Amino acid sequence: MYKKIQNILNKTKKENPKIATVINYCTNDYQFIQYCVNSVKTFSSEIAIVAADHFFDGSKENEGFIQKTKEATKGVNFIYYSWIDNGSHPRFWCNYSRWLGLCSIKDDVDFVFFLDADEVVGPNFYDQIKSQTQFKFDACSFRTYWYFRNPQYRARRWETQPILARKSKLTKKSVFGDGERWSIIDAIPKSKRVKNFVDLDGKPMIHHYSWVRTKEQMLRKVESWSHKFDRDWVSLVNEEFSRDFNGTDFVHHYEYDILTEEESLLKEFKFI
Repeated sequence: MYKKIQNILNKTKKENPKIATVINYCTNDYQFIQYCVNSVKTFSSEIAIVAADHFFDGSKENEGFIQKTKEATKGVNFIYYSWIDNGSHPRFWCNYSRWLGLCSIKDDVDFVFFLDADEVVGPNFYDQIKSQTQFKFDACSFRTYWYFRNPQYRARRWETQPILARKSKLTKKSVFGDGERWSIIDAIPKSKRVKNFVDLDGKPMIHHYSWVRTKEQMLRKVESWSHKFDRDWVSLVNEEFSRDFNGTDFVHHYEYDILTEEESLLKEFKFI
């Protein structure tokens, strides 16, 4: 009887692999973190939020918002580490945060989902993956809706963002790759990876709100994020908010649909 029960348990474990979620966080994304955490609770056996005590431009974190985040996400493993001014590119610290999160995950976890705090997962995520793939992959990337200025302004073009990877296949080299999360999936053989996953209706299940911000919030973002040297972001932000939204963005020049409040995933959203 004992052996029979163990066989059933082992089969169940194989058919329903455990997923742990690692969330990269800074308080620039405070207004999204609860949406993010709540969206992964249903399928995550554990959740780790990882944050540094400085933004990656060297300025100090907002300790008030850090404490509020800890209080609002009780039951989640909150990893708060000391940033060191060692001349490393900001992307190193993004990767380092994911590595710390990965190292905190329990041994019995099968997959690790790498998410940023401004990314929110839609409903039925686990079931969609299971029904379409039976988790017979080592890494999977996901098509993502992209938003700008307002959570109701959704780009018509999709992006690809989060990565779900088999824990046993993750290496320090892939996590610290120059491509950040994309280095993780690119390190996996093509036959064992799934790219651009969508639901059964052919639509994205991830919603990316990175640029949903007030002018002040957007300026803070571009001054402290890991891509700060890519363009003259400050001038672009100032020009953007010198007028009403004109139906496109300065980041990718996408065109947009305007959602109703009912269609928006972020219910009762308020800028902080």
